[in-house]
Amino acid sequence: MENKKPFKKHFNKTSRPYTHTGKPQEKTAVTPRSIAIYSLNKILEEKLFSHIVLREQLQKYTNLTERDRNFITRLVEGTLEYTVQIDFILNRHSKTHTKNMDPLIRTVLRMSSYQILYMDRVPDSAAINEAVSFIKSQSDKKISFLSGFVNGVLRTISREKETIFADLAHTGKTPAYIRLSTPLWLYDYLRVMYGRETTEQMLDWFLKGSKKNYVRFKDGHSEIMDGNISKTKLFKSGDITVQDYASQQVGIEADPHAGDLVVDVCAAPGGKSCHIAELLQGTGHVDARDLTEDKITLINENIERLSLENISAKVFDARIPDPSLLDESGNGKADIVLADLPCSGLGIMGKKPDIRFNTSLNSIKELQSLQREILTTVINYVKPGGKLIYSTCTLSKEENEDNRDFILSLPGFTLEKEKKFLPGEPSDGFYLCVFRRA
Repeated sequence: MENKKPFKKHFNKTSRPYTHTGKPQEKTAVTPRSIAIYSLNKILEEKLFSHIVLREQLQKYTNLTERDRNFITRLVEGTLEYTVQIDFILNRHSKTHTKNMDPLIRTVLRMSSYQILYMDRVPDSAAINEAVSFIKSQSDKKISFLSGFVNGVLRTISREKETIFADLAHTGKTPAYIRLSTPLWLYDYLRVMYGRETTEQMLDWFLKGSKKNYVRFKDGHSEIMDGNISKTKLFKSGDITVQDYASQQVGIEADPHAGDLVVDVCAAPGGKSCHIAELLQGTGHVDARDLTEDKITLINENIERLSLENISAKVFDARIPDPSLLDESGNGKADIVLADLPCSGLGIMGKKPDIRFNTSLNSIKELQSLQREILTTVINYVKPGGKLIYSTCTLSKEENEDNRDFILSLPGFTLEKEKKFLPGEPSDGFYLCVFRRA
């Protein structure tokens, strides 16, 4: 099994507490591990989004070092990636099933097991001792009383590590969905669409593929970069933008011409909108829209950083018709309408591992309904001869090919191009179609 990014001797630093002011707290110390536990509890038990929880926590504790921030991020994301597999292991080595555990105990066991199994430079003893100390420090006696239980389970997992990995590698002993740490329904759902071999390759890539980011340079070429890109001079100056390889293809396939009016109906955080604005080389206009002020703030931050003048952002619900985008005859005004719509995100589970737990068959069907409601409205903005680009970062047939056929069932649209990027080919999973209006 693969060992994830190591953090050498980090355990020696975890007793250092952090607060808003950087001063020690009077009661339980806030450490990198306790921040990770709190974050995981929010994500797994309260069903909040991992990227939002992590961002809020890392902004809250201003005295965290870069090393600590990386450690917290790896703990949270790694535990989420391997939760299905870790629960399987815990249920083999604990008398209490994970579903019957107290949520905090469950979270601590999951995170500590991840360190024992997948962070080889964090000594098992450090992961165990920190977990036990954290449970002992809880004011709720019902929780602190279980420190012995936590200690026993984790020591068993540490002792049985070689056997655990041998069983995981044995296809006869461990089902594929466990080895690939994916909910059974999702494994079966993807297998029906893509076949067993392709499905397992995709799910394996989510676990073991590169976590580095693609960046797009102003001259159009892209590279892979590691580290905190937003802190680099290239990013701050606007010379590069973080944008996945597949996502960059939207602007390339849009192929805007000088003076075009482009409407991006669900634009946040603005990567595709800004890419198209740059391709227009200061001409035309990109009308970037999204549902909330927070999302528009993200778009405006990108616009300002890139010093773009041919793009504007505003709050607008894509489901509501906008007469300002129609001419006097009722025809659309836009040369290009970009509909990169809210989706289940199955293609980006490598970057947002909580998608495994936030998605269901019902939510996919609900998203398809929302996508079609938006499409039915925004296709009217496309001028005769103009383009509609539909894209998602998911893998589901309902949200991709079925919506392609839905658009083709509408009068006046023909399919010019269709592209699907499977995870690892070369980056995130992505789907796009280019349609032309007669």
